[in-house]
Amino acid sequence: MFLLGLKSRAGDLNRFRMILAVVFESGGGVLVAKMRLKYLVPWSCKIHCFFHPRSPKKCLVQMEGDKVVLSSQMVSEVLEKLGPTFIKLGQVLSLRADVVGEEISEELSKLQSNVQPFSYEQVRQIIINEFREPPEKIFKSFEKKPVAAASLAQVHRAYLKDGTEVAVKIQRPNIRATIEHDIHILFSLAHLAERFMPELRPYQPVRVVKEFADWTLQELDFKVEGNNAERFRFAFKDNKYINIPKIYWELTTSKILTMDFVHGVKANDVSGIRKLESDSKQLALHGVGAVFQQFLIDGFFHADPHPGNFFAMKGDILCLHDFGMVGYLAPEQRRELVSCFVAFENKDIDGFLRHFMHLAATSEISDVSGFQKDASEILSELLFTPNQPSIAWAFFRLINKGAGRQINFPADLALFGKAIITTEAMGMKLYPEFNFNKELQPFVQKAFNAYLNPKKALNNLKTDIFDYLDFLKNLPEKTQILLKKMEKNDFGVKIDVSELLGIKTEFDRQNDVRVLGGITGVLFIISSIFAYFEGIKSIGGLSFSAIGLIASVILFLWFAARIIKKPKL
Repeated sequence: MFLLGLKSRAGDLNRFRMILAVVFESGGGVLVAKMRLKYLVPWSCKIHCFFHPRSPKKCLVQMEGDKVVLSSQMVSEVLEKLGPTFIKLGQVLSLRADVVGEEISEELSKLQSNVQPFSYEQVRQIIINEFREPPEKIFKSFEKKPVAAASLAQVHRAYLKDGTEVAVKIQRPNIRATIEHDIHILFSLAHLAERFMPELRPYQPVRVVKEFADWTLQELDFKVEGNNAERFRFAFKDNKYINIPKIYWELTTSKILTMDFVHGVKANDVSGIRKLESDSKQLALHGVGAVFQQFLIDGFFHADPHPGNFFAMKGDILCLHDFGMVGYLAPEQRRELVSCFVAFENKDIDGFLRHFMHLAATSEISDVSGFQKDASEILSELLFTPNQPSIAWAFFRLINKGAGRQINFPADLALFGKAIITTEAMGMKLYPEFNFNKELQPFVQKAFNAYLNPKKALNNLKTDIFDYLDFLKNLPEKTQILLKKMEKNDFGVKIDVSELLGIKTEFDRQNDVRVLGGITGVLFIISSIFAYFEGIKSIGGLSFSAIGLIASVILFLWFAARIIKKPKL
């Protein structure tokens, strides 16, 4: 039982009851009851809710018949009440419309980590713990007031000894312990949801919590974020319009990240961009180009490209930052995406759907035909209506439709779907005439050419040359061994006998049927002969025909039993 694990940690159990109380007071009593947890809700909470019932419109759960429907606004409010872990969960789920639905996803995307900053005394102590020296000895100056505060960390402006302006990201005190405790509880709730709420099983709550745990715990290691930033700096080293802040590794630990301080405005701040005298249209195009390089060519992408993580700078330059959450698309996935985009340009619905399905994971309960029908309607609207929607919209909708048909797509592909529709929204905010479909074409061609680029093929050859040489070196010896075995007819095949059981059973059954058919035919002939001698000769008072009939029945029953009986291995 899940409580055994919680009881071993009293703090977790108290936190668990507090979470249930918040959900119950917010009008989520139905959820608590369905998961058999109502007995854990504090009596004070039950009494309060009894005398101060909520208006149905302000309840977390709004029933539609027997169907549980969550209020998107109340989901957001509940997560904010539950603190940093749940705010972060909401921000992650805002990227997973395939799990929570488009309405809740949109509402959760508004969740901001507008949490109170922690004190400078705590900041100073963390710096001392990490570097064995106070900030005044490490930096030329260090601003005590943070420039930004979020659920996991806050950022301070500082200057290095040589005058370089930097941003110092400091992790919240004890945030890892808090998140680990809450994740432990989330796993318990997810297991109960899958057990007692069958309607949620297709969405795999346990898997979703595991993905959230992996992302969040990794995000708490700022060295990982620094490594991600370095990888992006390398990918965009030749692009003068994309800026990735430099990481100062001598002042970076798992709890502190020091990087260049960037002066700019959020990518959706149109008036601020005008003040910078930057071109909104060019910024939009640079942003789309950066995103599609990540998705279609590099495969390593910023998983949360909202305006707060894209800064517009002077000179039409975009700065990307906050690389704690990244995604990865394998080479075969990128090729399938490029094939989808090519099919889109050719208005080839069947080709698009075929390559899109190569990205999906199906099982025996998947409604593939139903999904194909849904997809056909979406693609028809995409390709053949006068007011053509964007392919970003189509990808987003297709991935979300899959969950309802028990067709799963990799989490990174779901992040891709959300990212491209967020990118499109940013582009249209910067440049109202922005046409995603039109701007996509050159990038698809670029990706297509990249896969056929002789230089890339040569680089791949250099990477794998030793494998090829090793294969060629061993080829004569292996060929000689093979030829010798062919001369001696010395080939062995390993067979799992259990796999042949069904074949053997069917073979034995059909063999018995043939034998039975032959014996029955013989008995028929013998009975006919016996009938010819009817009345002429008998044995013990029984006529030959009677003897033949009895023998036929006995033999028939014996062979029928042989057919029914399972053959011995």
